[in-house]
Amino acid sequence: MADATMARMRIMLQGYEQQLLAARRLARFKVRCRLAEGEDPNDPDPSIKRREMVEKVARELYDTLIYTGSDNPVVEEIRQELGREVGQEVQFTYPPGGRLHIVGQGPDGLQALPEDKLRALRNALWRITRQKISESMLDTPVEGTCV
Repeated sequence: MADATMARMRIMLQGYEQQLLAARRLARFKVRCRLAEGEDPNDPDPSIKRREMVEKVARELYDTLIYTGSDNPVVEEIRQELGREVGQEVQFTYPPGGRLHIVGQGPDGLQALPEDKLRALRNALWRITRQKISESMLDTPVEGTCV
C-alpha cells in the first residue's frame, strides 16, 4: 500500500514540476517579448493593469448603473445582449423594502426566474459587462490625460 501511495505522490510531483517549468519558460518568453518591444522587463505587465481596470469599471457598472436603471447606452447594450443570450427580456426591480429581483418578460407578463436560471443569468451578466467594458476601453491612454 505504501508503494502505491509513494508512486502516486511521485507522479503528482512530476506534474507539478512540469507546470513550474512551463511557467518559467513563459516568464522568460514574456521578458524577451517586452525587451523586443523596447519596454523595461521589470515594469509591471500593462495587460495586468488593464485587466484590473476593466474589472474595476465593470464592477462599478454592474453594481450601480445596471441595477439602478440608468439610460446609459452601454447599459442598454448590455441589457439587450443579456436578453438575447437568455432568450427573453429581463428587468431588474426593487420591490418596496425588498432586495433586487431579476424577472423575465414572458407571455403572461413579468415572472420570477428559477434559481438555476438566475445564477446563469448573473454569470452571463458579469461576463457581458466585462466584455463590453474591455471592448470600449482604450488600449493606450490618450496623451495628456490622467489614468
